[in-house]
Amino acid sequence: MKFFSLLLLCYLAIIAQLVLVPEMSVAGSRPHLPLVVLCLALFWLRDAQVFVWAILTGIICETFDNAHPGTGVLVLTGLCWLAFRIQMQFELRSLVSRSAVMLGLAFTFECLFQMVNRSDFRSLSELSSMLPVSAGNAVYTAVVGLVLLLICKMGRSLWLFSGNSDFATSHSYTSRYSH
Repeated sequence: MKFFSLLLLCYLAIIAQLVLVPEMSVAGSRPHLPLVVLCLALFWLRDAQVFVWAILTGIICETFDNAHPGTGVLVLTGLCWLAFRIQMQFELRSLVSRSAVMLGLAFTFECLFQMVNRSDFRSLSELSSMLPVSAGNAVYTAVVGLVLLLICKMGRSLWLFSGNSDFATSHSYTSRYSH
């Protein structure tokens, strides 16, 4: 069920990225919504399926940003592996730690993706001029991700039926012959 929910959310994020995000620019910064979906997959799945989402998000980034083939997949898979290991090692579950992971992942991805795909950097000043835009994009992405994470948490707490409820376990089959 999580996979299909994330797939639907990914489709909605791509549509919103193409339609709404160009109008949501604040000081030249724009959120990166497929990256938000990748972060949600990282927080919800907690297994190797998150790397499928990293590959999918990398392909989406390459397609819509006219990047070199394979750069988005390579950068996002590496960053996702690092974030996955950090999350498993430190058992990050609070909203503050998850927003810090989103901010770090978004900033690192923005910087690395721009550095890999723009080979026309002639000096360090051109590279340093890219950092404020990448930081603004990362903060905007982390804020949108945190709001979406809060909405999902509140929606889940308001949901009446969960997989662990008594209703779900009371109707399961038990054999009378297994003693």
